[in-house]
Amino acid sequence: MGERDSEVLRGHDERNVASLIFVPTQERLPKAMLHLERIVLQANGQPAKIVCVGVPGIGLARGMDNDILVALINTYIDAGCPEDGFITVTAYTLLKLAGLATSSRYYQSLDQGLQRMLNTTYNITDGWFDAKEKRYTTVSFRIIDNLEHTHTDEGLDRRSVLKIRLNDKITKSINQGHIKPLDLSVYQHLPTVGTRALYRLLDVYLDEAVRRGEAQPYRLALPLMTLADNCGLLERRPGHLKEALENMHGPLLEIGYLKSVGVVGRGRATMVHYVYGEASSPVNPEHVTLLLQRGVHRGVAEKYVRQLGQDVLLVVEKFDERKRRGEKIHSEGAYLAKLLQEAASIVEEVKRQTAHVQEVQRHKKTTTEAHSKAVQAQDLLFDLQQDALVQVAEPAAALALVLPPFKLKQLERRGLTLPEIDQLQQLVLGGSTGVLELQNAVTKALMGQNLTELRALLRG
Repeated sequence: MGERDSEVLRGHDERNVASLIFVPTQERLPKAMLHLERIVLQANGQPAKIVCVGVPGIGLARGMDNDILVALINTYIDAGCPEDGFITVTAYTLLKLAGLATSSRYYQSLDQGLQRMLNTTYNITDGWFDAKEKRYTTVSFRIIDNLEHTHTDEGLDRRSVLKIRLNDKITKSINQGHIKPLDLSVYQHLPTVGTRALYRLLDVYLDEAVRRGEAQPYRLALPLMTLADNCGLLERRPGHLKEALENMHGPLLEIGYLKSVGVVGRGRATMVHYVYGEASSPVNPEHVTLLLQRGVHRGVAEKYVRQLGQDVLLVVEKFDERKRRGEKIHSEGAYLAKLLQEAASIVEEVKRQTAHVQEVQRHKKTTTEAHSKAVQAQDLLFDLQQDALVQVAEPAAALALVLPPFKLKQLERRGLTLPEIDQLQQLVLGGSTGVLELQNAVTKALMGQNLTELRALLRG
């Protein structure tokens, strides 16, 4: 897999696979069931017909085969998406990646599951999205086209090496970029196949909501019977479905992925209403990038960006300020991670400073006209004094006068990015731009809300 730490294991899901859940989630199916038809409704409203056909003696793919499929998709992506579709992986690694135990019983289940995926045929009508052509298509395929493994006589164990070829319908879609992130740390720790399938399905709906720019908290309402079909539940009795879904909802509510679940109505007219929780909130990629650029591990970065929201910018500002002052920092990533842990005190300090500035501003508004003129005269004197100080001060000290924290925040609100601010400061420290020239451009930007002159300095 990609980057790992104790909290985040990043993975991927192929969007068609996650939307359709074409492998039914029930662990047990009647031995005689070799043909299964379902109608599912995808996140964007597109209906699709799915027909699964198995072979005698092996049966239909089902249950934990969903987990194996997720593991195969991530193994293929981590292998660099080989053009021929072949991946080589140990049975042990595949079970661990699927979030399954590694006892002998699970090696036997893995062996049987791979055989089912090799022999079950799927016919999907108007439901497989071709990302290149931007249209839904009708396809027929098996999940696995070729399967080889060592230790054939003894069955699979932790020494077994598997060589598997994923069907090109799946690999082609992956190579077209029709994938989405999947938090494998959450996925692997969910207790049942059904809960894991529901998590993947709800995550597809969440991804669609984010792409549409919907407001938080994200909400979803689905008919009970549609939800059951989409999750691959074959039970048709509404009462039993409610009970099954209640068991699947519990872990997702416990970890905060779901904030609430409401079940309204009776029988087949029942609706299920979801409100997504904070743990499902997508992270701001720009904020994550700011932390990554300063050496913070991606998993840690995503955690604090989600946890702190806009306040993460205040912590980055404090870090950059200390770095500019020349504070000894042995490991930038570790140092910033420590500041992120102390974010509450940093935010409180900024709030006190902001409150003080606001109090001063309120006081100015209540002064008399005469006093206002006096203040303006004092401000003019202060500006002249500051200009004099700026001219004689060292570049670093002069920068502190020209760009104090509250001015930096104002410039950010007007659209100047942190990298642009850092570049302007480096131009002054390097002698390429005069401090007074920068001060004039800053004043004009703050007075007229126009960044033209500042960005002209960046272009040289």
